[in-house]
Amino acid sequence: MRWRWLAPAVVLVLAATACSPGSSPPEQSAFAGTTPAPEFPDGLDWLNTPRPLSLADLRGKVVLLDFWTYGCINCIHVIPDLKRLEAEFSEELVVIGVHSAKFDNEGETANLRRIVVRYGLEHPVVNDVDFAVWRRYEARAWPTVVLIDPAGKIVFSLAGERVYERFQPLVAGVVQEFERRGLLDRTPLDLAPEAAGLPETVLSFPGKVLADPGRGRMFVADTNHHRIVVADPDTGEVLDVAGSGLPGFGDGAFAAAAFDAPQGMALSSDGGTLYVADPGNHAVRALDLAARTVSTLAGTGEQAGNYPPAP
Repeated sequence: MRWRWLAPAVVLVLAATACSPGSSPPEQSAFAGTTPAPEFPDGLDWLNTPRPLSLADLRGKVVLLDFWTYGCINCIHVIPDLKRLEAEFSEELVVIGVHSAKFDNEGETANLRRIVVRYGLEHPVVNDVDFAVWRRYEARAWPTVVLIDPAGKIVFSLAGERVYERFQPLVAGVVQEFERRGLLDRTPLDLAPEAAGLPETVLSFPGKVLADPGRGRMFVADTNHHRIVVADPDTGEVLDVAGSGLPGFGDGAFAAAAFDAPQGMALSSDGGTLYVADPGNHAVRALDLAARTVSTLAGTGEQAGNYPPAP
């Protein structure tokens, strides 16, 4: 069994520009690194790409390495930040997931492939099963995120969460700096998403099931379809659906309401209200099963930075 220390939410551990914990990199060198980024070792399994990548392949791109392991909740919290950065810098930024597994089963490529599809990851992911990349970059915690400039130099590294907040201005600065130098390459990277070609199914990675046999109902958290399905427990017939099928955060009628990867459920004693944990929205939702409406009991859609949250 492998183990490593799991990072607290906002620990700053390394900056190629030698800044102190909690500070910003010095202005003079904030947008260009000085330390060459170590190359990826040969012989590793890669996902979402038709062939293994090298830093030479990525020259001219802004690169963000995400050291993660799929059983780490802090790592899962970082995924929306990575997707937000990828959308904002779609032509300049390449995210590479470096999966350095905490446990042996997490290091199996077949298991990792299912997780990549489940979490909707479309960027390249390398299975760093023996911690070769981890050691080269001197990572110490999950998650650790490393920013590499288009010249292949390390700009900044952060252990913990709050990735978008910390890295968005840095990525923007690197893009601007290397645009000025004429060293950006906006040629799209050749990718081969693991989810491509998979058949459409009624459910997608359903997270939880709640049976209500006395009333002839079964509730399924259809997690990756971002909805709650009500079905007949004997026949499997779909009786009702709450959620638009697209990720979001919105109350209202079943067809218009939006969830983000719903999971656990609980039913009121009278059977009229279904309570749903909506972790992607950091919220608790309530389904009025008679009125066919969704409301929010707790949560604002944003993850609290402290516990208990400030009033």
